[in-house]
Amino acid sequence: MDIDQDAVAAAFGLGRPLGPWRRLDNGGAPTDGLLLETSRGRWTVRTGRLRSEWHREQAHRVHRLQRAALAAGVAMPRPVEPPAPALGYWHHPGGDTLVKVNGWLDGHDLRRPGADLAGAADWTGRTLARIAALDTGGEQPPPPHPVAQWREWVAEAEAGGLPVAGPARALLPAVAEAVALVRDAQSGAPAAVLVHGDTSRANVLRTPGGCTPGGYALIDWESVQPEVPWWEAVSVAFRFATPFNGAAVDPDPRVVRPLLAAYLDAGGPGVPADASAFAGLLRSQLSTAAWCLWLALGHREADAAQRAFGLRIVTDTARELPLVLGGLTGWAALLR
Repeated sequence: MDIDQDAVAAAFGLGRPLGPWRRLDNGGAPTDGLLLETSRGRWTVRTGRLRSEWHREQAHRVHRLQRAALAAGVAMPRPVEPPAPALGYWHHPGGDTLVKVNGWLDGHDLRRPGADLAGAADWTGRTLARIAALDTGGEQPPPPHPVAQWREWVAEAEAGGLPVAGPARALLPAVAEAVALVRDAQSGAPAAVLVHGDTSRANVLRTPGGCTPGGYALIDWESVQPEVPWWEAVSVAFRFATPFNGAAVDPDPRVVRPLLAAYLDAGGPGVPADASAFAGLLRSQLSTAAWCLWLALGHREADAAQRAFGLRIVTDTARELPLVLGGLTGWAALLR
């Protein structure tokens, strides 16, 4: 999206730009983040598009949880109040363009080899419990896309001769099993609250010099969603405890157990420690895979890089989701 940095700096009162902004690295994934340095400091600028009523509702959902979390002292980059017209923390200057600005936080995420996960697991578990305690309920998580819809997407890929057709078809049996498990778990699920929705090694920032409480901060709040708090905690614990951003191999109990223990010790609500506790993790993986399949199909105005990224994630999911499903019974033992 083409936006003018001088106009953004003026609209948000950020000071005078000291040079061209640069695009932030996102570990090989598509990114809309920009770093802008001005006479008043450094800022993260994000851009988006208002494409539907869902995007409008999501902007308000994110705003509701972030404001409550800020008031509760959860460490995060502080959003800059946008000028009017605004949509939550987004400035809506006209058309479908959206712009959001956060203050910059120095630090590094936890994806690098040798990152200290012990302190991060404790901080993250307690932070999840604090978020669960906020008064942000009133919604239920959406059900996963039905298997029939996945078959339609596969047929579209095959009809177009797209490279995603093979891995998408290979993914269908695992999708059917995961959808069934999530639907069964949701039928008797506890109440949901708004959660961060993308808490992972990529989005927990280790900050230097104690510049944030506990030395960590939770970044990238755009995936806020309603979820059962225990399911969210379990999903986060297993995402943390695998070598990359997503549970797919045997997780490290030295990360899973301390994170969940910290969550429960801080008052986070728990539910039975069985395979149903992984419903949130599975729904998240299904949602991500669906979005990436749409990208690979060329939906959402996906460019070549986004289509290639979507193909990579669908291919990875076709290989890894069966491993996740096969591991649930053993993984449940780590919840006790």
